[in-house]
Amino acid sequence: MIISDSQDNPPPPLGEDYYHHGVIVKLFPSNNMGVVRTESGREVRFSYDLVILSGEAKTPLDLREGERIGYDLGWTSGGLRITKIKTYPRSAG
Repeated sequence: MIISDSQDNPPPPLGEDYYHHGVIVKLFPSNNMGVVRTESGREVRFSYDLVILSGEAKTPLDLREGERIGYDLGWTSGGLRITKIKTYPRSAG
């Protein structure tokens, strides 16, 4: 009997990936920055110019306050910042 790889390794359900998860709580387009609340309740900033986007959003202007996201963190000269944001389909969130 042959079992396909898709049955052995199904893709993770939406939101169950290797990213941390949080919610965008503030966006400041005039300052090119935003703030994400982590699952632990901490608020971490990100810069529109430095963040790498994946998923549904193609530019920082596609991001919305209250939107659930996946993110990754990194250290910058300004301290801990969000370096990657993954957005999910809004209809599924």
